[in-house]
Amino acid sequence: MRTLQLLGPSTGGIRVHVATLARQLEALGIDAPVVGPAGVLDGLGPQAGVVPVPDGLSPSSLIAARRALRPWRGPAQVVHAHGLKAAWVALRGRPSRPLVVTVHNVVLEQSAGRTVGAQQRLERAVLARADRVIAPTTAIAAGLDGVVRRDRVRIVVPASPVPVLERTRTEVRAAIGVSDDTPLVTCVARLHPQKDLPTMFRAWARAVAKVPDARLAVVGEGPERAALEALRRELGIEGSLDVVGFDAHAVDWIGAADVFALSSVWEAIPLVLAEAMQLGVPVVTTDVGMATELLGDGRAGQVAAVGDDEALADGLVRFLSDPAAATAAGRAGREIAARRFDPAELSAAVATVYEELAGVAR
Repeated sequence: MRTLQLLGPSTGGIRVHVATLARQLEALGIDAPVVGPAGVLDGLGPQAGVVPVPDGLSPSSLIAARRALRPWRGPAQVVHAHGLKAAWVALRGRPSRPLVVTVHNVVLEQSAGRTVGAQQRLERAVLARADRVIAPTTAIAAGLDGVVRRDRVRIVVPASPVPVLERTRTEVRAAIGVSDDTPLVTCVARLHPQKDLPTMFRAWARAVAKVPDARLAVVGEGPERAALEALRRELGIEGSLDVVGFDAHAVDWIGAADVFALSSVWEAIPLVLAEAMQLGVPVVTTDVGMATELLGDGRAGQVAAVGDDEALADGLVRFLSDPAAATAAGRAGREIAARRFDPAELSAAVATVYEELAGVAR
């Protein structure tokens, strides 16, 4: 069986998932070449070809991407688009092929800006015409009611391999002048409204007042940098909070941390949480994606309401001030992640979706 994996512009967990899925499908005997924007899989695996899936809604960019996709569609029995823009490109084309779309994100008013109306209309139109829609959580699947027929929706958690670190704890910390025994929190996130980093900064101002020797490293880049730098100065936390910028192997920062933190307003499956748990790092996060399902009992971390900087700060202080509790939470997180994010099992579930459409049994 031959499929085609179409990936849109991505710098985060989506591309990790797609690279992992492609490897696992190949192990199952399913050809799964990945195409997408140039370099989108750099450092993660082979990219079969370039299809310039646009980041915006330009009609000319859409036409160019569909033209580049055409020769890749021919040999495929199923096209699997990851994300809305990739699905938009794959929706119409010759030769016609069954289309699977994985919903990695949804269009939110707070993150889509002025184009929110157009993007939401596009989202509904694309998903309604897909042959199968893969939702990463039951909550997201429920949100598709009225847009996608229920018999076309499948729930499959994205595959997440156990991260392999490229740098030691000491090497990573040296980049910001932090010693091995300094309490360190890391947050890997785009500097984007969806990640609600102002809440993270305010939580940090509360937490560092109680754990004065602790440091926070925010790893990522984006349009909110200037505003966040101004907020950091306003809160007086320049000395304890580092905005590191983009790092192609950001998972090293998670591995070097004592606590991982996330303050997003929305996530489908934040794969950085899976990575932190797989690495045995306790997690403090807002209630997004599977956070409560994974961490709600408090064994592996702590969950706060979206926008609640006080609750986030309480979680950070809990683990920063009690290394024994942090170690126990990290151990529990590793055990939970081993059960919930097994790449082989999850990729087999995706293969079953393909077989429904192509009529091919493994």
